Amino acid sequence: MGIRASGKPIVFLTVMLAAVLLIGAYVVSGRIEAKDVDMHEVAGHWEGAINVLGQELIIMVDFTVEGDELSGTIDIPQQGAFGAPLANIQYESSKIHFELPVPNARADFDGVLEGHEISGKFLQSGIEGTFTLTREVRDAGASDPAEGAGGEEEPLEVGRVEEVVLETPTGSIYGTLQLPETDAKCPVVLIHAGSGPTDRDGNSPLLPGKNDSLKMIAQGLAEAGIASLRFDKRGVAKSVGAAASEADLRLDHYIEDVIGWIELLKDDGRFSAVVVLGHSEGSLISMAAVNKSSGVSGVISVAGAGKPVYEVLEEQLANQPKEIRDESMAIMEELKQGRTVANVSPELMMLFRPSVQPYMMSWFKYDPRVEIANLDVPVLILQGTTDLQVSVENAELLAEANPGARLRIIANMNHILKEAPLDPQANVATYSDPELPLAPGFLQEIISFVKECCADVCSVCGL
Repeated sequence: MGIRASGKPIVFLTVMLAAVLLIGAYVVSGRIEAKDVDMHEVAGHWEGAINVLGQELIIMVDFTVEGDELSGTIDIPQQGAFGAPLANIQYESSKIHFELPVPNARADFDGVLEGHEISGKFLQSGIEGTFTLTREVRDAGASDPAEGAGGEEEPLEVGRVEEVVLETPTGSIYGTLQLPETDAKCPVVLIHAGSGPTDRDGNSPLLPGKNDSLKMIAQGLAEAGIASLRFDKRGVAKSVGAAASEADLRLDHYIEDVIGWIELLKDDGRFSAVVVLGHSEGSLISMAAVNKSSGVSGVISVAGAGKPVYEVLEEQLANQPKEIRDESMAIMEELKQGRTVANVSPELMMLFRPSVQPYMMSWFKYDPRVEIANLDVPVLILQGTTDLQVSVENAELLAEANPGARLRIIANMNHILKEAPLDPQANVATYSDPELPLAPGFLQEIISFVKECCADVCSVCGL
């Protein structure tokens, strides 16, 4: 989240501004020669956090010695970033320096090794923070969670699948229609993926392997006699050709795409009703689309944010130096009024560069609490307790805005909808395990909701 991919704006795509400060664009791979010292002193797996913008951002760093070279990678689970290569790694006299080579917003880390701890300062775009890393001692027989990922056989499809295409003014958007083994009319669930380059199956090239979470939802629905359509968003995977440039992209484009899919499904005589499911960023987009559509029977919000992005920014910038805080507030006020700002200080260019301001203005217009309150169809809100990216508080805010909504908190479910502990390393391991099933109870909540809200039109479905 927050990593640039195929026309996606480099903006804070969930509720973590600190995450955007770290990963604003793609990173460059490559090993950097280390100083002529005992590099094995820092080799290994380190876990800790960056304290920046008044909040804690979990990070994991791996340093590896190969020959006379020291290389490293960083994981930022709350942002959905894994295995990002580090650059300019320098180690000498217990002092270590390494960088995250984000274009136009390099992140610098300078720390001191003392025993099994590295502590120091973090700097990016004029914003400072502190970080602490502790060496993690792994069992000798423990395997890397990423090992074996990507080489698995594709699971067998459930039911029947069809490739479908939505034509838009800027290009084609491709999706998978998954049908149950029946010729009878049935409800269909439109599934919208989360932020970044997440594809129709719930997988991202930014992650070390597949998790297939959205594909599992589709297969589970098919087994229950319910159809689904999941798609590659514009700019992602097979739909990459439909992407607009950063300066031309608006949140409304994603909303219009959902509306287009809704109309396509409504016109398909095989379906008795349409339900829209949005995951993470897809929650806001889906709710806004349904409010601009008709004929939808229900909405499902999965791990969706509960407040508008400008509120998050205001909260997280409150502890910044006065100059940064004042300029940021002034810029956001202009954007909320629909006016761009030409002069942005270098320290804030990463967040408020002119090319991304039109997208931000389009995003500022939407408040998830307003969108869910305006829905006049049944609503299901699903949230996991071990989600490192979206807290339970967000689901509660959505439920408060729509008292008629059904709120279900899934114990031990993380952001990719798998059962996982709060421990970051163990939680992250699930991100690359396509064999791991969806969290217990999650899919059944969706199936029950679809059956209930479509009951009046699905008497012929046998549901």
